[in-house]
Amino acid sequence: GRKVLKVESRGGLDTMGQVGWLKQVIDAEKPAKVFIDVGGVGAGVYDRLSEMGYGEIVVAVNFGSSPLEPAPLDEHGKPKGGYANRRAEMWGKSRDWLEEPAGVDIPDVDSIQADACAPGYKYDSLSRVLLESKDDIRKRGLRSPGEWDAIALTFAGPVAEAMPQRVRKMDWVV
Repeated sequence: GRKVLKVESRGGLDTMGQVGWLKQVIDAEKPAKVFIDVGGVGAGVYDRLSEMGYGEIVVAVNFGSSPLEPAPLDEHGKPKGGYANRRAEMWGKSRDWLEEPAGVDIPDVDSIQADACAPGYKYDSLSRVLLESKDDIRKRGLRSPGEWDAIALTFAGPVAEAMPQRVRKMDWVV
């Protein structure tokens, strides 16, 4: 939809601490899907939650993998433009979402706004958008944009199958 209800983050947790915290969130909030960045320590979080029986809810997303949407083609049929990786693709979709004419509603929290504005971007040799790395962001003296990464992850894939108009139901999405 057009609303982020809340963004919570926890620092200083090891992998099993992250698993325990996320398990509590899943049990309490009952989300339809939870997208987890598995490019680093998130792989262990994903694996353990899957092993604990949450495999239908947790979805592995590798920020460095290829984007889901194919790149547009130039006049010679070669890829040109689009996104260089999943992270850039999801951030681009979140940017498009923010620009929707109907508007969106996100919490008025300075850290979320700072995260959304933190990364710069550039284009690679195929004119694909490439976001500034988290390491480069930290080198500029800013914190890693984890809270906006969490929001961007909600654009990793569909959460629920489209239902016929007469059989709609409401689901909570975190």
